[in-house]
Amino acid sequence: MPDLSVDAIGVALARHPNYLPLSAFAADVVPRARSVAESLGIPLPHLMVVAPEDTAETGEPDVSALALAALGPPEADQPLFFVRSGPLRDAKVAALARLVHEAGWAGEDVGITQLDELGGTIVFDLLDWAIDWAVPDGVGATVLICDEPLFADARQGGEFFAAIALRVRRGPGPLRVLGCGEGAPGSAEFGADQRYVGSGPCDGWVALRAALAAGEVADGDRVLLHTKGPLREGWLALHVVDTGGLRR
Repeated sequence: MPDLSVDAIGVALARHPNYLPLSAFAADVVPRARSVAESLGIPLPHLMVVAPEDTAETGEPDVSALALAALGPPEADQPLFFVRSGPLRDAKVAALARLVHEAGWAGEDVGITQLDELGGTIVFDLLDWAIDWAVPDGVGATVLICDEPLFADARQGGEFFAAIALRVRRGPGPLRVLGCGEGAPGSAEFGADQRYVGSGPCDGWVALRAALAAGEVADGDRVLLHTKGPLREGWLALHVVDTGGLRR
């Protein structure tokens, strides 16, 4: 079981309307698009692809920067783990380097990819090892989970980009990590007091934060974040120790 706790949660959401139809892209994109459409359950004529863009040119912060700002700076320098659900929208832009520069981040920074839909759940297995190995006792870490879907259903008018910023430390805290895993959760996890299900890495965290703000989660509750994506499924079990001590 990961010996980790979450002290604070920051959230940023933004609808991203800048998707283009397949006809705007080269023909060699179509074979991959067909397989993506099947996995997402979107009819191929309605599948849209995000338009590559450099947000630095617009002068507008992306959701990762907004979530990090919502979380606020740490009390002392600590590492930043940047977890992305997929490839960069613009291969010419180094998202982590730009984020670190613009935020004036003084600690180390590490990028984590290839977790797909499970960036908000099974990443805690990796964090348990990384924080134990690379972070001094009592320092903690900031974890930034970013989901910018490359594909969208034209009938829905685009997708939401989302980012979750978490302040994580070893040992007990207001939101304790009980366990995580890939695949369907077991019967013990399904017995949680609160369950939040979504298809993307940020969905469960967004729902949990909203429930906390609405007073729907109480001290002592066990919470299950369950991600069921088109390709992978995973879960994260949490114990709410002190809602008043959890900054959000």
